[in-house]
Amino acid sequence: MGKLREYKAVVLSGLAVTAVLAAVYFWAWKAEVTDSRFTYAEHLFREGTVNEIDIQIAEEDWQDILENPLAEEYHRANVVINGETAGNVAIRTKGNTSLTFVASSDSDRYSFKLDFDYYEDGGNYYGLKKLNLNNNYSDSSSMREYLSYKILNAMGVPVPGCGYTHVTINGEEWGLYLAVEAIDEEFLETRFSDASGDLYKPEGMGGTGADLVYRGDDISLYTGLNPKRNENGDGSAVLALMRALESGEGLEETLDVDEALRYLAVNTALANFDSYLGGTTHNYYLYEQDGVFSILPWDYNLSFGGFGGGKVDIYDPVSGMGGPGGGRFPTEQAGNNMPEEKGIPMEWPEFPDGETDAPPDMGGMPKGMEIPAEREEAMPEMGMSFDSNRRRMDPPEDMPDFGGTGEKPLVTTLLENEEYLEAYEGYLQELAEIYLSREYLTAQVESIHDLIAPYVERDATAFYSFEEFERACSTDPEDEYSLVYFGVNMAESIRNQLAGGEPTFDTSSLKGGGFGGGKGGGFRQGERPEDENGIPAFGGGENRPMGEDKKSGSPGMPAMESRRQIDFREYLPEMAVCGGVFAAGLVFALLFRRKRRLKEPEKWE
Repeated sequence: MGKLREYKAVVLSGLAVTAVLAAVYFWAWKAEVTDSRFTYAEHLFREGTVNEIDIQIAEEDWQDILENPLAEEYHRANVVINGETAGNVAIRTKGNTSLTFVASSDSDRYSFKLDFDYYEDGGNYYGLKKLNLNNNYSDSSSMREYLSYKILNAMGVPVPGCGYTHVTINGEEWGLYLAVEAIDEEFLETRFSDASGDLYKPEGMGGTGADLVYRGDDISLYTGLNPKRNENGDGSAVLALMRALESGEGLEETLDVDEALRYLAVNTALANFDSYLGGTTHNYYLYEQDGVFSILPWDYNLSFGGFGGGKVDIYDPVSGMGGPGGGRFPTEQAGNNMPEEKGIPMEWPEFPDGETDAPPDMGGMPKGMEIPAEREEAMPEMGMSFDSNRRRMDPPEDMPDFGGTGEKPLVTTLLENEEYLEAYEGYLQELAEIYLSREYLTAQVESIHDLIAPYVERDATAFYSFEEFERACSTDPEDEYSLVYFGVNMAESIRNQLAGGEPTFDTSSLKGGGFGGGKGGGFRQGERPEDENGIPAFGGGENRPMGEDKKSGSPGMPAMESRRQIDFREYLPEMAVCGGVFAAGLVFALLFRRKRRLKEPEKWE
């Protein structure tokens, strides 16, 4: 019986060692798979690079897209990205207001969505399944969205990767676009340690709930919450978040508060009101991981004051926005009236015939976008009308109200807490001193201008002339068309308010673009280098205690580094040798002990 136990011990020990080595190998293999699945960043979102994308599509399908853009129907195409062909890719138009405006104009410069696995399950481009091609609508600089994501990333907010892209369609010039990563499962895999949580895309226009106001424990009351990924199915985590925002209790158990404060600070500093802060209450995502939500930014072509004018009160940012949909709505719903009737004072400027600089209102049309007769005739069918004097389109009479009461508990509840308010003020101070500084913005604008100017100059479908682009890229802090002008004046206003004063900068003074003017940039999450002037160019995506400085790093592109597990592959040989030696030693020890027992003489009693 003793010998049998010894043999069992040897066998079991060997099996245990084998199991440990197998587990280590599997862990290392998993780490390798996790890294290698998502390498699209190095192919699409490299710093200082303009991608080349040619969309190859059957002529009849392409004509159907152009003739029926509002249908947003997918068509099959091959897409050549930087010389590599991806087949069976779905393409459609995309957008909300911008899509309608372009469809009603004489322009065919639509934004597009590419879906690599729509027709072919598992199809992807180096791990990427969906890619947006944004047309830089209402941005004469073509930089607003790019630079906004760069600043958000630098402030530690997870952002989609983006990169400038020269687009051709069947070999025909189509212009300079901004390629932006979709916020989907692949995005979550590369940004969070656990990508199995719920993902929501709140839509404030036409639904309620996107304002995060608590309305009761029936999830069906929140029509503005669009679940993109809903694993638990009952919305209980969302309701818990809203209850916490209502009461102010248990916030850190339901919300990544520090990340939310950074998100609010950046949107306030950039006067980005086509967002949660504005009347539309959209253009953000909510991601829940273990019951805690993160707020994810989206769609920044109207940042830098592009959505409307007004003085931004950093302590009450939802009340200071000029332009339609901005500010606080009356408590009672105002129906489908124009902004003046919603309690928002608004003067619609009159423009003489031939004037091409669009008014800073929601319906402003970029220069060169005229309404052709055949499309203007078709506009009543879409429920829209066009005012030729104002060069603006009025919304449909039956357009649903933006939804909500004007309450924004994500702002008010957080800023009522003294600790959170102090952290928020610290982030605004950081933005004013670094990312809105003349030095930082000048360096960014000059660098981006040099990269994209040759493409803008020959852009076949551009909304603005090259001369307007050049003026928008001015680095003169006194030029009202310049982002440097915006940054310097907004930074001064922030500092003045932090010191106890009043807002000093009216963002409506910024010019250049249908909704305003603006600019943009690129980066890698978790890294934050300094440029030649010692200015931190970009960085952080890591979580950090409120108010703590972010870590430094090296250059890269927007939040595009794949999530990295501990890589044991480098140590597999050593671990295998150690495991083998351990197993051999154990076997030798057991056998030697048995041999000694066999040779041991019997003891005399």
